[in-house]
Parts: sequence; C-alpha cells; structure tokens
Amino acid sequence: MHINKTVSRNLNISQIFETVWRAGGISRIDISKQMGLYRSTVTSIIDSVLKSKIIIEGERGSATEKGGRKPINLIINKNAGMIIGLEVQPDFYTVSVVDLSGNVIFSKNQKIKEVKARTKTGAEKYFEDLIDKIINDVFESIKEIKIPKLAICIGVPGIVDTKKGVIIKSVPFNLENYDFSKTLFKKYKIPLLIENDAKCCAWLNGLNPKKEDFICVLIRNHSDGGIGVGLSVVVNGEILNGHNYAAGEYRSISWKNEKNGQTGLSKDIIKNIERKPDAYKNWLIDLFSTLTVFVPLVQPQKIYIYGQKDPDFIQKVISKKVPQFDQITKTFKSRLEIVPQNFYEISKGAACMFIQKLFKIPFAEDFYYKDEISWEKLFG
Repeated sequence: MHINKTVSRNLNISQIFETVWRAGGISRIDISKQMGLYRSTVTSIIDSVLKSKIIIEGERGSATEKGGRKPINLIINKNAGMIIGLEVQPDFYTVSVVDLSGNVIFSKNQKIKEVKARTKTGAEKYFEDLIDKIINDVFESIKEIKIPKLAICIGVPGIVDTKKGVIIKSVPFNLENYDFSKTLFKKYKIPLLIENDAKCCAWLNGLNPKKEDFICVLIRNHSDGGIGVGLSVVVNGEILNGHNYAAGEYRSISWKNEKNGQTGLSKDIIKNIERKPDAYKNWLIDLFSTLTVFVPLVQPQKIYIYGQKDPDFIQKVISKKVPQFDQITKTFKSRLEIVPQNFYEISKGAACMFIQKLFKIPFAEDFYYKDEISWEKLFG
C-alpha cells in the first residue's frame, strides 16, 4: 500500500486521537514521548485538530521536576460528535447514543410490534423499512441534542461480513447475502455500519486499555421461549472473524447434525428455560461443558457472560455440575465475569465500535464500502 501524505496524516491523527482518548487528558510533550514523534510533528497535527475542535485544550497539568510553566492538557471534545448505537432484534430494539468521549447521552428500548416477513425479498424490504423507521424515531428523540451525528452502528443477530457490508445470514430476520452497503449504507448522510450482536459486546470490552485476550458470551432469552448464544473472541486486541465471518457461531457439544438450533437438548428443555429452574440448569451445564473446551484453545484472560440475571445460580451450577470448567479456568488463569444484565450492552458496544474505528483511520482497506472515510470527511 502506497503511503501518501494524506494517509500518513490520517494515521497520525488517529494515533493522537487514541492517545488523548485513553489518557483522558495529556500534554503535547507526553503525546510526542508516547508516540515517538517529533514535537514539531505533534504540534502541527494538534493545531489542525484544534481548529476542527475534535480535541480541545483543558486544564493545565502538573509542573515538571525542573519547574517552569505547567503544560496544557489536551482532552477529547465530547461535543464534537455523537455516535448512534442500535441493537435490533425481531421483537425489540435498544438505542445508546454516545458522545465522542464514550459517555452515553441518550438511551431507549422499544418493543417491535410488526410481524417479520417470510420470503427472502419481503424480508429484505421489511428489514430496510424497519431500520428506517427506527432511525427516524431515534432522530426525532434526540433532535434537542445539538451535537453533530457522526455514524449509526447497528448490532444484529447473524453472520455479518463487516468488510463488504453484507449480512451473510440472519435466521431471525430471514436474511441471506443481503448487501446493505448498496441500500442502507447509502441512504443516510453519515456512515452506517452493521455488526454481529455478540461481537458488539467484544467492541464494548475492546476499549479496555489493557487489550486483554477474552471471550464474550452473549445469551438472549427470546420472547417465544427459546434461547440463543453468540460468541466473540478477541486476541491481541483484534476480533477473530474467521474466513467467512462465522467465527463465534455457537454449537454446543451436545448438538447433532440433524438437530435444529444450537444444542442437542430436547425441545421441552429449551422451551422451559425461563419457567423451570431444572431446564435452565440443564442448559447451563450444556453451555459451560462446551466453554470448557474453548478455554484451552483460546487461553483468554477473561470470559464475559452477558444477558443473564442470576449470577449466583450460574456459579452454583458450575461448581456442582461442571467443576471441570472451574479447573480449566484456574489452569489457564482465566477469570469468569458474569456481567449484570443490561438492556444496552449491544447498542453501546455498537457505538463503541465506531470510536475504535477512529483509532484506525484510514481503515486497513483505505476505504469502507467503496467510500473512503477520513478525518476531513467526518469533521470538515
């Protein structure tokens, strides 16, 4: 890839933006030290971003050991833009609008009353209309927030090719090889990105400055009595997509080829997970027996469980019925963290995805859905 001045400048802005974002407040001198850039280079770039008000000057920091004038700390201008994060499921959607610092400034959850289309053509039209209706509703809800809109990021169930802008398969929405880059992406004046819902949880944790290796397990109890699981794996700060973006599509160790769904458990167990503790217990045994196999393969520092409301019950089931999971996590020093149930983890994770995209402008392919994204286009 030929690195021209524009690409090099965008890379430097991205690195400075990430450095300031993670620090919460940092001087020009410390930026040049951390990034290994000449102070003159940092000063030149900072001057340009100060003009666009992406980064602003904050309070003065502490004086150096040699004394002298206290340096001015640079901070992210949280009012420079906002990102709209959505989780869209067949029966509900959630919204998390975050400012450029990553703070949630608006949130909402709403049931969806429409019946999903059954034919492929009808499903695509239904999905487009649904997204359009949701976005218009969100725009109306946040019209009093006088911050520029930077992007719309959506988490959906299914396999999503984030490079090409294609939903490869989404069983809940009856979509297959749906190219949203040619429809939804071009419909709005700001970028619209779509990601697998479980991977949005990974993007949420990806803001951790330690850049730990981890597994996110997203569990969703559906209104029809079923339950779904999605996995996302992060290694060296990167989400593993697999060659077909299907990495993380869950099948338990009990699953058989002739079975529909994700496990080999009986329909009676699956339908009664919400109503009968024994059914839920059997399902948990199946889940953590499967995760026991994952741990040695990935050796994560953490395993996050999202979407469940009784962590004590889960821990008891593991201790009594799946002790091998406890043993294997101790062997590989992996820590289980059952995150308190929250309606907004996916929508916030979707929004956080775009913040992390800003850390890497220009993107690896130098364009996104055949339309280059640069700091100039985003902030003028």
